[in-house]
Amino acid sequence: MQTFATKVITQAAVAAGLPAENVIALVKKDNLTIQRPRIEIQFLPEKLTRTGRKLGVSREKVKGPDGEEKLRLVRKRELYVVEQAVNVNVLAEDPAWLERFSYAFVAALPRGGNDSRGNWVKIQVRKATFSRPPDKRVGDAVIEVFTRASRLFVLTFTGRITTEEREDLIPSFTINPHIRKA
Repeated sequence: MQTFATKVITQAAVAAGLPAENVIALVKKDNLTIQRPRIEIQFLPEKLTRTGRKLGVSREKVKGPDGEEKLRLVRKRELYVVEQAVNVNVLAEDPAWLERFSYAFVAALPRGGNDSRGNWVKIQVRKATFSRPPDKRVGDAVIEVFTRASRLFVLTFTGRITTEEREDLIPSFTINPHIRKA
């Protein structure tokens, strides 16, 4: 799920105008040597909910060891619903650029997509918080050495853990009509 989330966030950031190499994992401390604007991704603990519901039933034809085709029943079951919260912190020096980028970033996020196992993952933006450090004032004048602003998005990726149960079907059967009840 983390690989899928990182890929989706990077694609949305590139579509909004940020280079892919500026999407990084969360750093411990803000550093002047790390280039701005950038996105820092932090994965929060996953929430798993046991469901066990049936998603679908299908039949498939399989060749047996003797070369004969057999029917097989395939049941797909959802074992758990997985909810992965991700903090996406957009750090910039220009608040106007941050505003334009934020709207473009949210617009570029898809509603969902298929993960590596083919299961649908729903993507939602839960919160967006704008922050800026307080002004440093000396009397009436504001001293700005670095102008910094950030916007923290909380995204939720909701997917599932599934399994497939395969069961061979009986190819044919014969009812013997000559058996009498006693």
